[in-house]
Amino acid sequence: MKADRLKSRLPVLLAVIIVLMICIGAVRHCGDSSCSQLVEQYRRPGGDTLAVAIEMSPLTYTFENDTAEGFDYSILRGIADAHGMKVAFYPVGNLDDAFLGLRDGKYDLLVATIPATARLKEYFPLTCPVYLDRQVLVQRRDTSGLGPVRSQLDLRGDTVWLAPGSPVRSRLRNMAHEVGDTIYLETLPEYNSEHLAILTANGEIRHAVVNEAVASRVAADYPVLDISTPVSFNQFQVWAVAPGDSTLLDSLDTWLEQFKQTDAYSRLSERYL
Repeated sequence: MKADRLKSRLPVLLAVIIVLMICIGAVRHCGDSSCSQLVEQYRRPGGDTLAVAIEMSPLTYTFENDTAEGFDYSILRGIADAHGMKVAFYPVGNLDDAFLGLRDGKYDLLVATIPATARLKEYFPLTCPVYLDRQVLVQRRDTSGLGPVRSQLDLRGDTVWLAPGSPVRSRLRNMAHEVGDTIYLETLPEYNSEHLAILTANGEIRHAVVNEAVASRVAADYPVLDISTPVSFNQFQVWAVAPGDSTLLDSLDTWLEQFKQTDAYSRLSERYL
């Protein structure tokens, strides 16, 4: 009888043994370096490590042959190396989420294409200028006989696409008020400025507003793009610091001004701007 009972339970026992073996294997696998690296990647650093949300774009932060590159990334990396600062980078594509993370203490610093606007200063401490740039209208050269937009007046009643969280939204709303008509503003949650420029080149959207430095790098690969119509004056581009962290802000201001006087900054400017 006992033998029959054991025999009937044998499939269940085998299943339990298999599950236990899989669990043991998984625990051992998570002990290796690759798993620990993944854990570190998604855990906010402690101690004196700076948590930096950095925008994925051809100007700010990108990868070339598995090597991290970018104008802002290289500047911060140079500052960190010079002053012995530990940095953990968290790539972001949606600036809305990045600003929320900065406000809620998830990040210490947001590095992105951010113009220093009066409205943004109401919510976040902004560093001294990192570089000078402006917003331009990205459009195709062939516009089905309508001709490219050359005046803000031509945008009346039209739709313009922006990256989520783009500070230029307030500028376009003011522009609509100035021309006395509606300019419809649209975003795609997972699409940054680079993506919008590419969508414009492919004819999927008609107009996008993008920083000129980013637009120039995309237009080099998509000659069909016209980026010659400015939407804003030249503006200082800055980084945003978590509210209340005046010590970090003061240090970054000092280090940025020092770095901007170096040959390394000049070389980066020639390469990216």
